[in-house]
Amino acid sequence: MTTTHPGTSRNDVRTPATVAEAVDAWLVAITKGDEEQCELMLPDCVIVHGPVGNAHERERFLAYNASIVTCFQKMRIRRVPDLPPFLVQAVATRVWFSTDEGWRLGHMQLSRRQPSA
Repeated sequence: MTTTHPGTSRNDVRTPATVAEAVDAWLVAITKGDEEQCELMLPDCVIVHGPVGNAHERERFLAYNASIVTCFQKMRIRRVPDLPPFLVQAVATRVWFSTDEGWRLGHMQLSRRQPSA
């Protein structure tokens, strides 16, 4: 379900009127910094991430993320029948909530499973 919020501009990424706008704004915000991401998150947003399932509140996650992330990458995988299988799993689940200020991120889970060494 999506709702619009009176008095907000559809071009204002701080007040996304639809989930699609919120997702687009999030992709821009992660390249800009903590403040931009924070504006799109609920104050009590929880992020679960890392190989052991760290659970962090908003400010702790943003500080942690800023200390380790130096780039963002897009990955494409092509299956080549003559090579042995290589398992790659990655997921980002985001739960958005409609608020008076537009759609806000309330929960995010990031996970990735690497092949055994």
